[in-house]
Amino acid sequence: MGKGTVMRGRRTARGVIRVAIYLRVSTAKQVEGYGLGAQEKQCKAWLNYKLGPGKYKIHKIYVDSGESGKKDSRPDLDEMTEAIEKGLIDLVVFGKLDRIGRTMEDIHLWVFNATKHHKIRVATADGRLDSDDELFGIMLSLLSYMAELEHTLILERTTGGRDQKLAAGGWPLGQPPYGVTLSGTGSKAIPVLCEDEVHVINLAANLIVDLGYSRDEAAEHLNSLGIRTRKGLPWTGTNLAKRLNSTALDGYVEFRIERTTEDDEEEAFEVFRIEVPRPISDPKRVESLRKALNRRSFKKKSLNHYLFTGRLHALCGGYYTGGKSAESPIGYYRCMGKRLGLKCECAELPAPDVEKAIWAEVEALLSDVDKFRALTAKWLGVIPERAETYRARLTELEAQIEKKKASRKGQLLQKLTQLFEDELGEGAGDEIDEETIREVKQALQAKENELTAEHDRVARWLREAEDQQQRADEIIALVEEQATEMDSFTPAQRRDLLELLEIRVQVVGKGQPRRKGIADPLTEWHRETDALVPFKISDEEWGRVDALLPDSRQNWTPKREMFDAITWKLRTAARWSDVKVSGNSWSAVRRRVEAWRTSGAWQAAMEALKGSGGVPVPPLMVLPPMEVTSGTRAWSTRRRGPCSTPSGPRSSGPC
Repeated sequence: MGKGTVMRGRRTARGVIRVAIYLRVSTAKQVEGYGLGAQEKQCKAWLNYKLGPGKYKIHKIYVDSGESGKKDSRPDLDEMTEAIEKGLIDLVVFGKLDRIGRTMEDIHLWVFNATKHHKIRVATADGRLDSDDELFGIMLSLLSYMAELEHTLILERTTGGRDQKLAAGGWPLGQPPYGVTLSGTGSKAIPVLCEDEVHVINLAANLIVDLGYSRDEAAEHLNSLGIRTRKGLPWTGTNLAKRLNSTALDGYVEFRIERTTEDDEEEAFEVFRIEVPRPISDPKRVESLRKALNRRSFKKKSLNHYLFTGRLHALCGGYYTGGKSAESPIGYYRCMGKRLGLKCECAELPAPDVEKAIWAEVEALLSDVDKFRALTAKWLGVIPERAETYRARLTELEAQIEKKKASRKGQLLQKLTQLFEDELGEGAGDEIDEETIREVKQALQAKENELTAEHDRVARWLREAEDQQQRADEIIALVEEQATEMDSFTPAQRRDLLELLEIRVQVVGKGQPRRKGIADPLTEWHRETDALVPFKISDEEWGRVDALLPDSRQNWTPKREMFDAITWKLRTAARWSDVKVSGNSWSAVRRRVEAWRTSGAWQAAMEALKGSGGVPVPPLMVLPPMEVTSGTRAWSTRRRGPCSTPSGPRSSGPC
């Protein structure tokens, strides 16, 4: 048996080898050639030949039909991997190695985890690869390279059929541009909008155009929402920019067909255009997006604000994004329904109040620490065990590399001696030239380079695993120490927590918006500090604050009357122009309280009255009812947001 597998030991213990067969085709229509039926027949024939009938039991045949090998995550491959992690499988059989993936990186990673970490046997039914073979490692590297090369050649061969498809009126390429999908097949295929991808394009446009995000920051935000590319990979700034710079946003796709001239010395290109529906209907919006994409920014924008952009879904079917109003420094969440072509009457939601209400619901989800630990363990999966396997493999590789370096000279002499005896005969003399020595050196160096490349690959896997583990540990520690106190979480940890819990917020009703305007600094101080506004205070309480509030040079209005007018304004959210006092105008009251606030006198007075009770300042609006959902499979809890102001009781209704 090859190193790293214990399949025979399992067979002895259980009597029968438990086998998984994995089948995959790239398109659901691929029934000819190497289709699903041919793969299954080949795998079963290999089992009967290698193991013998009755000596194995097929645990399950896993089938990914219409799934590209470029995808990291495929439904049945993920299910099979989970069964392997649970110890339910001893042997996995593929028709060919390229059923696992299209690149050397993907194939190496999957096979390494299966054979080294889970100690199972992996084989291909074409007889080229078997982890029981002594040459398994060499064959794996060779066949992985061949699988990637074969895929490249297939792509080149398909270009010859594009002219025929264009002539017949069909779609000449395998995949339409991002935001567009095909309805129908062959010459009858019609490009139509893909709703999910159109949503992503419009969300990215809002982040870049309206909120000033760079392409990298927008990609990071999409990833934090759990949104992936069409291939199931995380977004990068470059990848996102390519999708947003596509001519599909202008309503067409260009195909460049290569032509060869009659003398076969020059190449010419013929360009065809096919019209497609626009993912962004407004051409001016597309132009603004292109300008924003080309914008150079050397100052990184903070992504700490508006964490619920894209997670907060509107009643009209759109979604909210965060930003600041031109006439007010207070942040708001705005619905993008109108830009998506929806009938939208959604009001802007003040960011401070919305976020406070949602985080209160998230805190409730975290109240059961044991459940949260179980959820985090589910999120991590076998990451900790894989990390240990990666560390062990790195130690092995480092020892092998050092051994290769230390014995390089001795191996060179040994190889040259063997070559000398094989080619010239024993005692034939010293006649090996420098070219032969160089070739032998290169062969030895190639083996060392292969070990170094594998070392770098495993080291990168380990870094990714350790980073994910560290992020989870930090969140667990905070939840255990602080329980439901979200103030102890940094913005980055809050973002990780939202991703872990897969938080989604749905607005399920209408709120009561208040007016917008220039923010009142005194009101904002009370809102930010949660300082209560006192009701009518007693003479004894007034005595505690009277000396703290400086007198004015023009005492036309008694100080206590002015104090009562200010607290009334704060409790009712009235305009300053509605404030009335004897012997003075409302503007004088405002100037007086601003002087108290900037000097710190008002804050000292509120501290002195801290035990006297009071009410919070009213929210910027009476929030609509909201439903906060955790979308994880391990923990799915639904809660409703408040329907009343913080100063009033929590609604007992369905909200």
